Amino acid sequence: MVRRSRPRTVQVPPGATTVRIPTQRGTKGAPPVFVVVSESRPSLSSRLARAAGGWAWRHRAFWAPTGYAALAYLLTTVIHLIAPWMVFFLAPASPVPLLALWWTRVKQPERVGERPGRLLTAAALATLAVAWAAAIVHYGPLTVLLAWAWVGLTVAVQVFWLVVRRSK
Repeated sequence: MVRRSRPRTVQVPPGATTVRIPTQRGTKGAPPVFVVVSESRPSLSSRLARAAGGWAWRHRAFWAPTGYAALAYLLTTVIHLIAPWMVFFLAPASPVPLLALWWTRVKQPERVGERPGRLLTAAALATLAVAWAAAIVHYGPLTVLLAWAWVGLTVAVQVFWLVVRRSK
């Protein structure tokens, strides 16, 4: 009895979209069977999401303050729902950035550097951000005035970030 050997695996080049199925037993004169596998095109929404995600990834350092602001809004919302008593820690902590800058200027003026206006602006923005977080935790994230304050503070921090990054 003659033993026929068939290959167990067929080597397919990478990226091939056509796979040849070997002739089956009992059909000696039949032509070979070909199966064409076409790649499905991604949907429009997935292509848009991929393009937006790629753009956001390439410009992640540019938009970092806005991303942190969105994260802060979500975290303060969760804190408002889970632990509203945190307002008693956030409210007294709001002047800490300005006090730290004042303490540094008094005790170690050489550490302030040659651009004290930047440090003062950064400390003022941080103070406003902590005060905003305390207000959101106390009053809730759906307060219209606080939502507009968040938008204004986010724009101010984003502009400050872009100015500081450009002037280095």
